[in-house]
Formats: sequence, C-alpha cells, structure tokens
Amino acid sequence: MDETPPTPPTPPRPHLNADEWGKIAGRIISITLIFAVVVVILCVWSIVERHPRTDDAIAEANVIGVAPRVHGQIIRLNVQDNQDVKAGDVLFEIDPADYQLALDNAKAALDMLDQQIEVARAEDDELKFQVKAAAAAVEQTKAELKQANDNLQRLLPLLPKGFATADDVDKAQTAMAVATAALAAGEQHFNQAKASLSSLATLQAQRPGSVAAVDLAALQLSYCKYIAPFPGKVVNLNISAGEYASAGVPIFALLDTRKWYVVANFREGELRHFTNGSPVDVYLLSAPGHHFTGKVQGIGWAVASKDEIDVSHVVPDVPRELNWVHIAQRFPVRIEIENPDPDLFRMGASAVAIIK
Repeated sequence: MDETPPTPPTPPRPHLNADEWGKIAGRIISITLIFAVVVVILCVWSIVERHPRTDDAIAEANVIGVAPRVHGQIIRLNVQDNQDVKAGDVLFEIDPADYQLALDNAKAALDMLDQQIEVARAEDDELKFQVKAAAAAVEQTKAELKQANDNLQRLLPLLPKGFATADDVDKAQTAMAVATAALAAGEQHFNQAKASLSSLATLQAQRPGSVAAVDLAALQLSYCKYIAPFPGKVVNLNISAGEYASAGVPIFALLDTRKWYVVANFREGELRHFTNGSPVDVYLLSAPGHHFTGKVQGIGWAVASKDEIDVSHVVPDVPRELNWVHIAQRFPVRIEIENPDPDLFRMGASAVAIIK
C-alpha cells in the first residue's frame, strides 16, 4: 500500500506587539471619528436647513412722536426721560390762557345769539299779523288801482264826444296816481314785514355755527393737556418747562411697550422653510439665559438693490462679479414676541432667531 505523506504542520501566526496593536486601534478610532464628524455635520446641516437661524436680528417696537395739537408755552412737564407712563397720564401741559379766552368769547357769542332768538320768537306772532295785514292792504290797493285804471280808460274815449268833462278825466287820472303810489307804499311795507319775520329763521340758522365754534374752542382747550394714548416709555426727552411747543412738531418720543417684535434677516434660500405663523425661538444677547417665543408675523417683500442699473446711460452698466461667488440676499422677517419681558427688551437690542 502507498503511504500518504504526512501533512506539513501549520506555521505559527506571528504575534503582534503593543505598537502594532496601537496603530490598528488608532486607525479604527480615526475612521470612526471621521465618520462621526461627517454624521454630525450632516445632522447639523439638516437641522440648520430645516430650522433656519440668524443672529442678524434686532428687537423692535412701535414708536410715536409726541407732538401737541395746539401751540403754546409748556407750563408743566410731568415726565422725564426713560420714564414708564400709563395710558391716560398727562405728559405735559400747554398754557391754556389763550384757549380759555377763545372759549369764553365763543360762549358769550352763543348766549347773545340765544337772546336775540328769544326776542325774535316773542315778536314772531305780531310780525306774522303785520305781514298778513300788509298783504291784505296790497291786494286792496291793487283792486283800487285796477278800478281807477278802468274808470280812466272808460272816460278817455268819451271826452272828445262831450259825454265826459276834462274835470272828470283829471279826477280819474289823479285817483289812478294815488292808487299807484299807495300800491308802492303797501308793497314796501309788506316786504319790510316779511324781512322782519325772516330774521328769526336767520338767527336760528346761525345757531349751529355758534355751537360748533364753542365746541371747537373747548376741544382746543382740552388739547392743552397731552394725554398718553398707551402705556410706554418716554424716549429722547431733552426739554424743560418753558419751552415753546409748535402744533404738529414732536418734542419727544413714546415707545409702545404693549407689543415687541424682532426683525430678523434671513437668507433668501431659507425663506421657503417657513411661512406666516411659524413658531420661532428668540434669544436676546443682553439676556442670553431667557428664552422667548414668537411667531412669524410677516416676511418682507422688497429690499433695496445696491446693483441697480443707471437708466440715464444708453448702455447698461453691468457690475463686475465673480461668477462662482454669489452673496445671498437677505430679507427682513418680522417676528411677533408672545412672552416679552418689558424689563429685558430694548429697542435695537441684538437678538438671535431660530425657526422651529
């Protein structure tokens, strides 16, 4: 029988020393770290892409210019710069002397007109009787004039035939002249009576204007006290009592603390990830430990372009730029704060906005 050759023995594996094991472990750790960093970067990129954030944001509130509605010298200033005020507080007062005098004059004119109306109303019945009597007298005079004219016209054809004398014609002409004069006098008296009767209506028509003059004077007098229209903070107050205030010219500002906003500028590529009403997390750089919530109130529809073409030139001037570098335009997004703290919010404060 053929004998099977013996199997050669397996050579022993080489043993790795500590340095070689360390290199292998280092490579594994490096690869794991690189993979973890890539995963983290992708996760962060996904979060940032789906939840845009920006630190290009500032806190805003509505501000009005405190301008008096009448002019005059400020006799009392009841507030100071940066002071909190409540709705209905009197911020300052203008000298009311001139406006009080105008109100007194308007009231006196109204009282005088009312007295004239009362006198005219008392004479109204008598004037109506006089008008009726004058109208009747005019009608009677017209009838007498017609009769005298008819008598004259009847006598004139009879005079040449001897059926009427010249004396009869003279008497008829005299009677007609007297009737004509009487009619003119009666019509004048009638017109005067009607004018006297219409004076009551004229006076009554003037009364609404006099009442309006009184109301206007009283309104202007009330404007001498400037009442705070809402709770807020006094801003930029740099005057003292004694300053002359002009109507319609602001003398300081009033910050409306009832509503606070954050105006955040987001890149145009991020606008598609949120809409009006989207929730927002807001942080103030002046109070980083406080978390505020808000919602998108509106997204800006227009910003000024810095690369507009000058249409005054025939050939358009295209600005130079690197084709592979394009700076994204930013649009303002107005965020309404739902839980503002008036003690922490300041207009113009830097903020961070994160779209949820």
